[in-house]
Amino acid sequence: MIAVRRIDVRAARQLRHQLLRPHQEPWEIVFDGDDEADTVHLGAFEDDALVGIASVMRESPPWGEDAERAWRLRGMATLPEVRGQGYGGALLERSLAHAVDQGAELAWCTARVPAAGFYRRFGFESVGDVFDVPSIGPHVLMRRRVG
Repeated sequence: MIAVRRIDVRAARQLRHQLLRPHQEPWEIVFDGDDEADTVHLGAFEDDALVGIASVMRESPPWGEDAERAWRLRGMATLPEVRGQGYGGALLERSLAHAVDQGAELAWCTARVPAAGFYRRFGFESVGDVFDVPSIGPHVLMRRRVG
């Protein structure tokens, strides 16, 4: 059974470093907004093992939506051995539910190009062209109306 629950930011950063940015120093994987009071870090668990992470925070997207109604999904990842088993979807749904509970009308993210199909399956749409994040790779902005 998939369990999703809040985790400490340190646990999120540890897995974020391992899965998303192993080439960076630990201080480089601290995101703006990580420590804000309404930011939530979630973990997906298989038994007692942390197998996935997601962070969701209040943040305006670069195309200018209202910050009070826009929430950003960041640092979402699952261990390779559990991909395709529903952990990512459970994390995404719980993240969106938190944002909606806080009054969100829009959820957005910068998705790595290979992950864009995952977000599309959950109703996200691409915004603009593919762009490169230095030392990380090609990304696309994505959004979804919520609430």
